Amino acid sequence: MINVQELERLRKSFLLLSQAIDFPDDEVRSQDFVIEVERNFPQIPERNQFLSVLKGFQAKSLQELQENYTGLFELNKRITMYCTYYRFEDSRERGGILAKLKMLYEMFGVELDMAEMTDYLPTMLEFLGLGVWTDGPVEDTRIEDLNLLFSVLEDGTYEILKQAKELVDEPYLDLVRLIRSSLRYCVTAGGDNAEMRKGEKA
Repeated sequence: MINVQELERLRKSFLLLSQAIDFPDDEVRSQDFVIEVERNFPQIPERNQFLSVLKGFQAKSLQELQENYTGLFELNKRITMYCTYYRFEDSRERGGILAKLKMLYEMFGVELDMAEMTDYLPTMLEFLGLGVWTDGPVEDTRIEDLNLLFSVLEDGTYEILKQAKELVDEPYLDLVRLIRSSLRYCVTAGGDNAEMRKGEKA
């Protein structure tokens, strides 16, 4: 089950993580971004891990970060940010999941023009930062529909780490690990997302 209170508590952290895990720009290397994380990321262990990754970003040039990112996520045939691709590749089933995710976004007040982006990791994190969860009773059964999103996030981030297990000292993989551990706060024991409580040893 999804914990709405934790979704609200971690809302800004998901937006910050979405920005950090997307294609690098100067902002994620800036001291202003670090300050924003210090101000808005909740006091959970992942906060210091995030700040450590950002310190590593600042030690590299933007070109170095962009080349690193491109080599890892865009030129590597085994690793992708499109989280349903690992299970479905380009099958019709994948298209159905993408359409369901688009409808899910709209259900919670987030419009997305490109359905093919609905399983893109930064997009899903941004949705968790922008979605309207409390427009009605907390026990609203619509919240159960978020299990699909969390299942896709679990599968995709697990596969990213699995496919890149031979890589070491890779800050973007550190980000994926702390994204996984941050998401766990929003999932209660049991349910379809129990796999998310596996160790980050993929």
